[in-house]
Amino acid sequence: MQRRLLLGLIGLSPLALIASKIPTHNPMMDILIKRWKKSKEYTMAVFDAMPEDQLEYAPSEEQMTFAQHFMHLGLINNFYIGILVDSKTYPDFNALIQAKFLLPRPDPINLFQPDHLLERDSETNKVMVSKYIADTFDYVISSLVNLSDESLTKGETKEKPAFLSGHSYLDLILRGESHTAHHRAQAITYLRLNGIRPPGYTVNNTL
Repeated sequence: MQRRLLLGLIGLSPLALIASKIPTHNPMMDILIKRWKKSKEYTMAVFDAMPEDQLEYAPSEEQMTFAQHFMHLGLINNFYIGILVDSKTYPDFNALIQAKFLLPRPDPINLFQPDHLLERDSETNKVMVSKYIADTFDYVISSLVNLSDESLTKGETKEKPAFLSGHSYLDLILRGESHTAHHRAQAITYLRLNGIRPPGYTVNNTL
């Protein structure tokens, strides 16, 4: 049996031998992509649950509005994955905010301090914000598709803003999802404060 196997390998070309050693799939990346797809679905469901005329609701003046939470998490996901896939490096926030990989935002709203969307009808605002959220998730997912499991441990020494120093590519992917959950959870409390039952967690996260 072993002799037949050896003879079979001898008959393979060098390229075929190399190809036989290359994994045909990336199980870790497959899991991460599935999780981000579910995260997109759940995040969009939470956003859609708020009536358009309450899109800029905030419990206090010191807190971001409902819409801001979603635009903020979209921007940060764009940041993290952009840093991961871009061959250029970004030493600080000022360089990062000018990156060409950033998707156009639908509104010049401040996404780090309490602020409000430009004055326009609430239906238009909801459509615009919804599209931005979806686009940023699609950017993440389409970027992950092109990565391999082997790449996940890389990136620690790549130049980044100080708040991401030492992050591997896997760290950036996981931190993006953790940050998404952080702001989505705050948005869920906004729904509760308006008497709205939020979309269920389990039903929206079952693969």
